[in-house]
Amino acid sequence: MENKKYLTEENYERGKKKIKTIALIILVVGLLIGGSLIATGLMKQGKVNSQYSEENKATISQQLETEKQNLISKKAELEAKIEPVENQIKQLEREPFTGFDAAYYEREDKIEELEKSIATDKNSISVINDALDESFAHCKFDKTKNNTYTSKYCSLKLQLDDFTDFNKEFDSFDSIPFYMFGAFVIIATCMIAGSIYMFSKRREITAFTAQQVMPVAKEGIDEMAPTIGNAVGEIAKGIKKGLNDDDKE
Repeated sequence: MENKKYLTEENYERGKKKIKTIALIILVVGLLIGGSLIATGLMKQGKVNSQYSEENKATISQQLETEKQNLISKKAELEAKIEPVENQIKQLEREPFTGFDAAYYEREDKIEELEKSIATDKNSISVINDALDESFAHCKFDKTKNNTYTSKYCSLKLQLDDFTDFNKEFDSFDSIPFYMFGAFVIIATCMIAGSIYMFSKRREITAFTAQQVMPVAKEGIDEMAPTIGNAVGEIAKGIKKGLNDDDKE
């Protein structure tokens, strides 16, 4: 039966290579994961910086002014549309009262019909007036924010209102966890990979340590050798003298 030897230089080098490979794989994977986390944080921060940039603010301001003019034009169009109907209603209301006869109820029905026909347009004009009112934040309410005519204007206005340092810093906090976890992964990976790599270098480290100590040990031995030799000589003389004294007796 063939005896398999484990303590060979070939096996040592093979095992050493495997350990180095494991350390390298851990290092590469850890750097990729940590780098990806940090890159994600940088991308998020870049989006925040772009969102709150002066260029973007100027663009939104220009779009808001354009939409404001569109609302003013739409308001004028709606007012022109309902003006004849409102004039007709006024004429009916100003007719002399002759009692609760058929003509009276006919006029009331006609007025009600005309008011219903312009109710939607009048409501739209009211919502537009609210949206254009700078003294109060009407755009934060659903009535104005979700209206067909004012939804775009309100969306731009709310975006512009969000251009504050507080909001920018608050949104930037989303990037911090990615930086922290990314840095932690990279540091931990370097420590683990470094420990595994140093484990593969134990022989070299031990040899280096021994080489550091050997000159000092050799010098110490060289210095102590004469003293030890003298001490041994004295001991030998004492033993010899004792033996001679025994012989004489």
